[in-house]
Amino acid sequence: MADKLRELLIWRHAKSDWSNEDISDKERALSERGRRNAKKMADWLAAQDLLPDVILCSTAKRAQQTLNRLCKDCDVQVFNLDSLYLANLSTLLAELTKIEGKRILLIGHNPGLQKLIDYLRDLPVEQSSQVKLLPTAAIAQFIMPADWSQLERGDGKLVGITRPKDLQNQSN
Repeated sequence: MADKLRELLIWRHAKSDWSNEDISDKERALSERGRRNAKKMADWLAAQDLLPDVILCSTAKRAQQTLNRLCKDCDVQVFNLDSLYLANLSTLLAELTKIEGKRILLIGHNPGLQKLIDYLRDLPVEQSSQVKLLPTAAIAQFIMPADWSQLERGDGKLVGITRPKDLQNQSN
């Protein structure tokens, strides 16, 4: 990564458990599959040397459990933000403009994360609703400009999206 560029990793929380309908959405935990996939993706991040300098994470239980598969006591700054729970595009952009670091990891929810990806890629609205790029536990990697004070449409260069099924040859 060049000195004047920054990196953004967007990680959608892993699959949640819907077996108890009495639990509030925010308190919904990861399913067994979600725990396996979150660990698989966390191991992939470490193996690819993509560990972040700063992490922004939704306070929803499933997002926190996804984060914990990467690190329980991270040696990086972690910001657990209520504002990221089911955040829309404008909220996500506002939170990102406040953060400093070379590689930022954002853990949150759809549809907001999908809208952020489409915005950074400058994908037309009519195409964005037809393409689901970020299933649960998937990670999108972007190269970004150094200045995030006013992120604009098309500011990101998508390097790739990695999904748990892409790593199926790795152990569970």
